[in-house]
Amino acid sequence: MTTHGPASLQLHRATFKVAAVSFWGLATIVMATDYLGGDLQVNYTTEWVVTVLACAAGVVCWVLPWAQIPAGRFVPVVFAGLAMLTVGLFATGGIHSHLSVLFLVIVVFTASMLEFRTAVAVLISAILAAASPLAIQGWDSFYARTVVLLAASMVICAYIPALVRRALRAENQLAEQRRLELEQSYLTTIEALAATLDAKDRHTEAHSRETAALARAVGSRLDLDAERLRFLEYGALLHDIGKIGIPGYVLNKPGPLDDEETAIMREHPVIGERIVASVPFLNRIRPMVRAEHERWDGGGYPDGLKGEEIPIEARIIHACDAFQAMASDRPYRRARPRDWILKEIDAQSGRQFDPRVAEALLQVIQRGDLHVNGTVEGAVHEDRRLPEAHSWTQHLDAIQQLGARLSSVVSVPEICETIGRAITTLLPYDQCRIYLLEDDRHTLRPVYFSDTKRTEYDGVTAETLAIQSGEGITGWVAETKQGALVGDAERHPKAVHIPGTSESDESMLAVPVIFEDRLIGVIVDVKVGLHQYTGDHLRLMTILANQAAVSIQNARLIERLAATARTDPLTGLKNRRAFEQALQERLGVESPEPFSVIMLDVDGLKQVNDARGHAAGDAVLKRVAAVLTAHLREADVVTRWGGDEFVLLMPGMDQVGAVSLARRVGATLKDPDDSAGAISVSIGTASFPADGGTADSLLASADRSMYLDKRQRVA
Repeated sequence: MTTHGPASLQLHRATFKVAAVSFWGLATIVMATDYLGGDLQVNYTTEWVVTVLACAAGVVCWVLPWAQIPAGRFVPVVFAGLAMLTVGLFATGGIHSHLSVLFLVIVVFTASMLEFRTAVAVLISAILAAASPLAIQGWDSFYARTVVLLAASMVICAYIPALVRRALRAENQLAEQRRLELEQSYLTTIEALAATLDAKDRHTEAHSRETAALARAVGSRLDLDAERLRFLEYGALLHDIGKIGIPGYVLNKPGPLDDEETAIMREHPVIGERIVASVPFLNRIRPMVRAEHERWDGGGYPDGLKGEEIPIEARIIHACDAFQAMASDRPYRRARPRDWILKEIDAQSGRQFDPRVAEALLQVIQRGDLHVNGTVEGAVHEDRRLPEAHSWTQHLDAIQQLGARLSSVVSVPEICETIGRAITTLLPYDQCRIYLLEDDRHTLRPVYFSDTKRTEYDGVTAETLAIQSGEGITGWVAETKQGALVGDAERHPKAVHIPGTSESDESMLAVPVIFEDRLIGVIVDVKVGLHQYTGDHLRLMTILANQAAVSIQNARLIERLAATARTDPLTGLKNRRAFEQALQERLGVESPEPFSVIMLDVDGLKQVNDARGHAAGDAVLKRVAAVLTAHLREADVVTRWGGDEFVLLMPGMDQVGAVSLARRVGATLKDPDDSAGAISVSIGTASFPADGGTADSLLASADRSMYLDKRQRVA
């Protein structure tokens, strides 16, 4: 985004309306004061001319259709005002005039709206204009004193607004930096989502990126503005994200889908909408993701929208998606040639596609606005199905069923248990173990190990199985990211004996769980006896590990998105949405137990931000969050409500306990030795059911109690 310095400052239309009202109001008042009293040295002809010019200038400022103009173009208006005021000064008696105070108005207006150098030039001009009657009409002590005092006032009134504008500019720059950082985090989320989809469906690899580029080119030809183009591109990148929830055997089936599989596939726009709904930044693309398979004639899904009911962005994505699908290989046919595709799009204009969108897409392709990959220029190829196996083995059926089960599991422990059960069904074993790499990137800790069928493994526990990367066969596999088939695990050079187990002949399979070359964990299968596994066993477990990697990565991504939607990024506390949900759940039970709500407001946070900067204000909020967290019980919920307000939900606590806790928190925050300094807070409490039986009434009661406490502090 382009940033503008002072030289390119933009004035809003409201500024010109203020200037217009000033011209009209001051011209009217000046003209009226010219008639107050007798024996006045007023040239009424000149004054009426100046008044009419001022009113005309006001009309010009009001009616000009400028939403924004460069500030430099307004400078002549300011100097014109100075000139009219100087003429009026002499027309009303010069050193006897009552108009010199109006120079102060012009200086203040200029210093508030324009850059400092312009304000200084206007200030100097105003001082010279105000003093000019002394040079032309002769010295007058009374007027000279007035000019000196007026000059000093104008200097002060020019300097103070300049300081205010400088502070506001610095604050705006900080806000812009934070906005850019937040947007970058959103873009990272989009990239992670797109990468997750590419890992799920091999046919979508690069498809989403190419569709997004094509959609942006079509949107530009349809004159969408920059903001809509940006979100159109995001929507196109994620238009198929719902396929994460579609079983792999449906996505990659080598042939047409049956009715049941078609129904499953048609759920992916709804699934996609739910996924992006958890990211507030992506809220604008929800209608695009949901409606990108709707047809212009109403024959699409999931809602059967037609015509203009479909968002224009979804119509664009639908056409570009269709082009890319026809231009790429599929399990049941080769890519179509470009000429055939263009004829098909033209034939479907007004039926499947919006005619305007179809026309724009054809123009983009035919005129070479964008290089499109994947289309075939030769003759039309006959559709052909990829070779199918003569029979489906039991293992392949089990793998397909596993993919279907994993698509409905979003918890990492449940995924590991599902994978573990599949391994113990498909492979010989005496114990199966699934390790995940912890955040330190060194410790491998088991999250699943199967019930043992042998006494040799009775002493195995999660603590004895934990191991460091590089240690033992499991750690060696994690370090090298290569699977291992070990016929004699007890005597292998990398072997490390598990405490609490007896020494015995043992075979082992160990494969890494890897997503995009990043280690997630290790799956281990062991069986008593030498050389119990073959290369086929290793290959089968590698396939299962790959499925585990995708599913675990998806689950972690969803967990991060859910946590982001319910967490305040500054303090790490739960946010307002999480609190409201917890409160509604507590009130929703048949016979709610008593509880209390505590509302807390940080006093003077704005003054801290103004005096010491937003970093100091953030430190205050973090300190309050830390103190509140320190006073929490396990069942309590502490939330940053918004801005400088916090709200606590205290199950089982009555009014007396809530007031007592509020006092302890307030006393702790007043500690002057803390790095954030002594913090003053206003605290209010409300108890269920004494102070209210609904969420709104409880929060309103706590809010009233808090502001009563605040007023008492002020008093």
